[in-house]
Amino acid sequence: MLKQKLITYGIVSWVLFSAMNLLLSSKLVALGHHFEMTAVIRSIIISLVLYALPMIWGALGHNSGYYLLAMVIVIYSFGLFNGIVTVLTSSTAVIGIKAGVTFANFLVIVFNGYWMVLALRYRHWLDNKRDNEKLAEIKKLQEKRKQNKQSR
Repeated sequence: MLKQKLITYGIVSWVLFSAMNLLLSSKLVALGHHFEMTAVIRSIIISLVLYALPMIWGALGHNSGYYLLAMVIVIYSFGLFNGIVTVLTSSTAVIGIKAGVTFANFLVIVFNGYWMVLALRYRHWLDNKRDNEKLAEIKKLQEKRKQNKQSR
């Protein structure tokens, strides 16, 4: 269940990042310089690859994919924070647009933080599962030894 949420929310995180990337590249934000649409599209494609590969790896049963995805999400969250700073310092848009874009960036960062909470819960669940399996294995060995001593 948590694994499915991690993948679903990972996809949502990428969609939100891409939307913010497009928004920050638009004339609406008025950063004072023109963005080439090919550069924006290239950035979105690169982010898609960086999000998709760890999700696919994790879905195939390799939990290291979620660690890689966490790194990607953290790095892109820093980029979103940079977007907030850039809008507040360089944008010539009206204050309402600045506030809206800043708030939207902030909400995406909070969403990414929630993804991290889910990832930590999944990690905790995996730790508990591994510990319970080890404990059951130890108990079986102890029972075997006990039976061997009694049969002598």
